[in-house]
Formats: sequence, structure tokens, C-alpha cells
Amino acid sequence: MMNANRQAAAKFDNKSDKYSKIIEKVFTCTNEHLMILITQMLNTADHKLFDLAEQASSDEEQMKYMDCTRIFRTERNDISGHFFINLNNSLSARYSSDADAGDMELSLVGQDEMEEMVAITTMHSKAMNLYGEEVTDLETRLEYLEINCDNMFDKEALDPKHICEVFQKTIENIELDIEVKLVFYKLFDQEVCSKLGVMYKAINKILIDNDIMSEIIMKTTKAEDVEQERIEDEVSSRVASYYNPEEKVATDFIPRSGKEVSHIVNEFMSGEMTVTENEIELPKSFLQVPTQQDLEGKNCYERKEVLKALSKLQRKLTSLPGHTECLSTEQIKQELVADISKQNGGIIDKRVNLLDERSIDFVGMMFGAISDDETVSELMTNMIYQLQIPVMKVAMSDHSLFDKENHPARETVDLLTTAGKGINQKDDHLYDELEKIVDDILDEFDIDIKIFENAVAELEEIILKEEQLTNEMERQEQRKILQEHARNIVITQLKMVSCDKKIPNNVRPLILKHWSTLMLNRYIRHGRSSAQWVQSVLLLKLLLKCIQPIKYRSQLQLVKDNRDALLQAVNDELFETRQNKDDIKSQIAELKAHFAELVKEYDLTIVDGNDNAVTEEEILEESAENTEEELQKIQKVTDIAKNKIAQLQSSTKPGVWYELYNGEGKPIRRLKLSVILTDAAQLIFVDRKGVKVIEKDAEVFAKELEEGRSRVLADHSTFNHALGQVMNALAA
Repeated sequence: MMNANRQAAAKFDNKSDKYSKIIEKVFTCTNEHLMILITQMLNTADHKLFDLAEQASSDEEQMKYMDCTRIFRTERNDISGHFFINLNNSLSARYSSDADAGDMELSLVGQDEMEEMVAITTMHSKAMNLYGEEVTDLETRLEYLEINCDNMFDKEALDPKHICEVFQKTIENIELDIEVKLVFYKLFDQEVCSKLGVMYKAINKILIDNDIMSEIIMKTTKAEDVEQERIEDEVSSRVASYYNPEEKVATDFIPRSGKEVSHIVNEFMSGEMTVTENEIELPKSFLQVPTQQDLEGKNCYERKEVLKALSKLQRKLTSLPGHTECLSTEQIKQELVADISKQNGGIIDKRVNLLDERSIDFVGMMFGAISDDETVSELMTNMIYQLQIPVMKVAMSDHSLFDKENHPARETVDLLTTAGKGINQKDDHLYDELEKIVDDILDEFDIDIKIFENAVAELEEIILKEEQLTNEMERQEQRKILQEHARNIVITQLKMVSCDKKIPNNVRPLILKHWSTLMLNRYIRHGRSSAQWVQSVLLLKLLLKCIQPIKYRSQLQLVKDNRDALLQAVNDELFETRQNKDDIKSQIAELKAHFAELVKEYDLTIVDGNDNAVTEEEILEESAENTEEELQKIQKVTDIAKNKIAQLQSSTKPGVWYELYNGEGKPIRRLKLSVILTDAAQLIFVDRKGVKVIEKDAEVFAKELEEGRSRVLADHSTFNHALGQVMNALAA
């Protein structure tokens, strides 16, 4: 038996040692990757800040960047050193951020503090958009390690938000104005936070190589969904899987590599490949085998004649009032044949080369797919459709259209979709700007691709300008949203615990200003289910109970037994915040005097029969019951919110655009998800200017998406999506 015990102990020690080594590898990998990124940030800061100073529109702004340059130079080593000290301290034990902020009334969070919180929230949201899946997988694997290893750091210690908070702690002791701090955060976001994806992949690989959950299967509430995914996985390993618009409509997914797609398309366009026995109706040019006459161009109109006729049709459509008419592919072919014959005296003695006809039909099918793409708004679909003829001409004269991902014609289509996501009506000035770019292409494009290159440059400039304007407004909206939400939570909690309590005037500032501020920031930093928040609520309840007028001997005993510890606890908690220390000292003195007055006033005059006496055990028991009750209340609210959030699609993240159901009979709105209030299960949507428009319950929104009343807007390449649709049709 002893031998068996020794073997079991040895086995446990070996297992524990194995996990410790894995954690050490994760620890090392994290430090190595972050060292590269932090060093890169510090090395490039001078150059970037100098460029920003050169571009500054005012002397004040220029001085701000010059100050940043000076600080980065003088504090460089300290920033790097303190960052890794703070990081590794948080990895050496369970992560718990102690920094609470304050110096404001309940009704107004400190401006600087809120600016920092919003900066961190924004960085975190952007990071999760970029590599959220890797972070989720990592946290799942780290959670598995937590179960098997006692000395494991908290899984959230490697979360992008925590890494941002480590940087915040690193620079908090440097005397910086908030404007300078925000520049620091911007550089950290660009050079570190946005590039953490490589680190998360590397850490996941370490864990996979060490047999820590090599495969992660996401849970689904529907058993049939699981079975369907299993079947699809089995099928995809045996047969060629083409683009399925119903399943992959909001992704960049194309079943083949870009190189293979371009090879197939170019073979098809050159006549080396022809579709046969297709199950759906396709253009005749797709099914006909090119003859030698087609390949040599005999008895066919020359390509330059076809291009010239298309150009005339292009300008003819532009000259029409409103020029919104979209011709079908067959109408285009009829129009160009009619024009060519007119130029030849009305004689039709030739035909359009089969290969040229294929190019026209192929692009026509792609634009048909764009018009059917429900993730592109109808306004933008109509605008993009006007580029059908120019893109047909590109396909006929430039085979690199399907070879190069960054072909300017492709980029123009994609950038129009991106730029127009938030446009809700034609009288938007942004719509006018985009329409002018399309009009310029229609007016000027013959075969010189430079016109599309100019369009790409203009679109990128418009998108950048809009983002800069929107980001500032959205940041202000996020600050207001977080502030108002946190304020409502704290006020509600204060009302709950003080509804039957009297707060003496001399201690009102302590509770309604200083303590509520502490609660406000604990809620923002840690959330309602955190130990920090629960502790602040329980201390408040005890404090309110102890400051009430004494009627019974048990109350007197409660005050005598708890006042010293309570004074010390309240003092310690408030002094960890950034509120005015002199004010805190003054309020603690007021509280101490209030306790002394209570005891002095009632100690000798109390009249309390034995029937009303409460023992110390009963007081402690009641306190324990209250604590448990409070925890249960908080847990219940948190669980309800978690269940609602869990119903959202994994792609539901800040930064994603949607067409939102706005009630029966009301127009659909195109809005961006800006903030997810997790513990309240509320989603906040803003318009393209960053202004809050709609707030939705997570459960309600999940149902709207499921029923198709709300839907995601294009989060993929519009051109690639359309190309995938045509490939799917060819493979049917």
C-alpha cells in the first residue's frame, strides 16, 4: 500500500513538474515577444513623434509631440524595465489590479481617468477584432492548466486588456499630462497591442505541442448544429468544397487559394477550360468550346472595337439623368453589337469573339452576385453596379485582374463597400463624395488603369479622414456611455443598501462622494462580479448599519466592536484611490467623531430589555447571511447577463457594422457596434460619425440576427465574395 502511495505521489509530482515546465515556457515566450515589441516601440518613437510634430497644425500640438519625444528619450530604460517588472509580478501570482481611481463626484468620473479607461477599452476591442480567436483559444487552454496546476497565473493575465493595463501602470508614475499619455497609448497600440497576434499563436503552439487541448471545439446550444459541423468537416476532407454563400456570407472565405483561383479563371478566359453538364443555367459562352476561329479572331470583331463600343455605352449611361439604370449582361451585349454594326453601316457580318463574350458574361455574373450580397447595403450595391462595364473592359484587357489581390479595380470595389457601410441615405455628403469617384471612372476610363489607381487613393484618403473624425467622436461617446452606465449601477446599489437608512449630514460627503467614487471606479475596472466590487458593497452596508441612531444595546455593541476596524478599512481603501488625501482625512475624522458621539450619547441612557438583546453570535450570523445574500444577488444578475451574452454570435464584436431592425414600419439603420456592456448584456450602436443611436439587449439582438431582421454588413472582400459565387456556380 505504501509503495502504491509513493508511486501515486511520484506520478503526481511528475505531472506537476510537467505543467510547471509548460508554464515556464509560456512565461519565457511572453517575455521574449513583448521585449521585441516594446523595444521596437521605443526605437521608432523618435521618428514617429518627429513626423507627427512636423504635421502638427498648431504650435501647441507641435510642443506636445516634442514633449513626448523628450520623455521617451529620458524615460526609455525606465519604461522598458518597469513594464517587465509589472508584467512579471502579475504573472507570478493571481492577477489582481489594485489601482482604483477617483478625484471626482459620483456624477462625473475624472476626465483624465476616463480618457485612459476608454483608451484601454478601445485598444482591447481593436485587438480582439484582429486576433480574438487566438486569445479565446489561449484562455481555454490556460483554464485547463489552472485546474491541473496550483502555481498557475490567472488566465486573464495574458489578455490584451491586462497587457494594456500593465503599460498604464508603467507610465502612471511619470508626470504626464493626459494629452501626452494618450500619445503614449497610441504608440503602444500601434507597435505592441495590435501586433500581439503572433505572440498568442506562439503560446498556443507551445500548449498544443505539450498536449494541452490540441483541438478546441466551440460549444453550441443546438445538437443538430454540432452534427452538421461534424458532417461538413468529414466532407471537406474528401471533396473539393466551393464557396457556400449561405454558410460563409460574412467572411473572406474562398475555397481555393488565390493562386489557384486566378489559374482557373485565366484558363477559363483563354478557352483552355470549358464548363460542361452544369446543373444551373449559365451563359452560353461558358458552355461553348472555343473554335480555332475564336482563338485566331477570324470572323470576329477585334477586341479594340468591342472595347470602344463598351466605352461609348459607358458614357451613354453616364449621361442619363441620375444614371442609375443597370443593364443586364444580355442588354450590354446587344447594345455593343448594335453600336459596332452602326459604325459599319448597319451590316452585321461578324460576331463578338467567344472569349471576349466570356469576359463580359463572367464579370456580369460577378456584379449580379454583388447585387445579391445582402451584407452590402442597397445604396452601395447600386453605386458599385455602375462600375460593371469598366470592370468588363479591365477583364478583357488586363489578365492580372484575377491574379493580383491588390489590383486597383478590385480594391476600388472593396473600398467603396468599406467607405459606404454607414451611409443610410443619399443626401449624406459622404455618398456624394463616393458617387463623384464613380462618376470620374465612368467619364474617364478607357483602358488606362491609372483611373482606378486614382480612385483607390481617393477612397483610402476618404476612409482615413472619416475614421479620424469618427474615432474622436466615438471615443467621447464611449466615455459618456461607460460613465453613465457605471453611475447608474452605483446609484442603484446605493439606493438598495440605504433605502431604510439615515445618513447623517456630517458623513454624507464620505458616502455619497468619496465612497461612491471608489465604487464607481471598481465597477469600471473590475465589474460587478469581482471581489473588489463585492467588498466595497459589503463595507458600505456595514458602515451604514453602524452610523444609524442607536436604539438597542446590540447596536451599541456593534458600533463598539466594529468602529476601529471599520475606520481603518475605510481609510485604507480610500487612500488607495487618487482622491484628495486631505479631504479623505477630514471625512475620516468626521466619521470617527460621529462614532464617538453615538457611543457617548447612548452609552449611559440606553434602555433595552433582555427581550430586545441580540448576542454577538447572532450579529455575526446576520452579517454572514447578509454577505451571502449580497453575493447571491450579484451572482444572479451576472448569470442572467452571461446567458444573454452567450447567445450572441462569436463574430459580434465592437467595430462590426450591421443593418439594424429599428421597429415595425421604421427604416433599417446601418450602424456600428461600439460598446458591449457585458454585465448588463447591452449593446451600444453608433452611426458613421460615432454618435450613439441605438441600445439593444443582447438576447433581443441575437434573436433578430437569427430571424434575419438584423444582419451583419460586409466584413469581407466584396470582389472576392462575388468571385467565389461565380466559382460556386461553375462547380454546381
